[in-house]
Amino acid sequence: MTQHDGRITLFAPLVTATDTGNTDGRDTADSPFTEVRGRAGEAEAAGIDALLLHDSQSGERTHFEAGTLASALAVCTRTVGLVAAISTEHALPYHVARVLATVDHLTAGRAGWQPMTGGDPDAVANYHGNGSGSASARRSRAVEFTTVLRGLWDSFDDDAFVRDRDSALYFTPEKLHPLDHRGEHFDVAGPLNIARPPQGHPLLVHRVTDTSDSDDLALAARFADVVLLPAQSGQEAARVREAVHERARAAGRSTGGIAVLLDWPVEGGPEEAGRLTRLYDAGAADGFTLVTPAGAAGPAHKAVLALAADVRAKEGRTRPTARPGATLRERLNLPRPASRYETAPQAVLEAQEASGHP
Repeated sequence: MTQHDGRITLFAPLVTATDTGNTDGRDTADSPFTEVRGRAGEAEAAGIDALLLHDSQSGERTHFEAGTLASALAVCTRTVGLVAAISTEHALPYHVARVLATVDHLTAGRAGWQPMTGGDPDAVANYHGNGSGSASARRSRAVEFTTVLRGLWDSFDDDAFVRDRDSALYFTPEKLHPLDHRGEHFDVAGPLNIARPPQGHPLLVHRVTDTSDSDDLALAARFADVVLLPAQSGQEAARVREAVHERARAAGRSTGGIAVLLDWPVEGGPEEAGRLTRLYDAGAADGFTLVTPAGAAGPAHKAVLALAADVRAKEGRTRPTARPGATLRERLNLPRPASRYETAPQAVLEAQEASGHP
């Protein structure tokens, strides 16, 4: 079983709905964004590693658009990661690549994204009726979407921009790479007109809703940096975590490049941090997503803050508290991916494009 590095990773959903009302005891004149910003700052102070920014493409509840919200929170936060939910059904890869690269630069490397592949008919109706149809078709589109994003983020080598006034050389032309992707779902020429993100690739967070779905586990193991699992027993969570690792090794990945987080429904109470820590020490997960009832703010939000603070205080007494790295990947002890152009010959890149693999 893969060993931990000694610090529990903590994620939490951020309530992004704009119709929750004044549930946190703030001034009733506060704007919805002021409330969201306040909750984000409190989560950061409590020791949350990353916030999951939910989004919805339909329905009567009002939400901030996740990518735009991440950009706004970028200048209001200093250490917490910002993971935006992105619909791979209704968005286009080039636009999303630009948004996430921008957020990663604005935050000095704290951006992440969570692909959303659902087939909500109401959302489809909001986008000219365009949708991929079956679950397998939506999954195929998401795989190609991810492949294109990672190719676009590698458009410029890390050292492409020299900005040499004496020679009037802004960047080295040989270190700029068009993508020229032609696939089943997308044709994207590239290159991306933004420098390579600080993290190389913004963090990919994959939600597994059914741990018996072997195809979804394989997809998570192949692409994800962070895998989110539903709440379950510690023994079952450890089994699923090992299954993800086995599939990752089969795909040629190091298990050190994947963090598996277990949903933890927050109840409150003085013993909760100890229970969570024991599950972590037993190898059930690399960390936890601290969840509350959908849309909950107010007391539920305060319970999340209290639990996160208790976990961090306990760590300070019993285990190393290092790892507050400048980027989200460093904070989670995950490697920064090298550019495809640094690690693969042209023939391999062409084969990857043909197969849809990143």
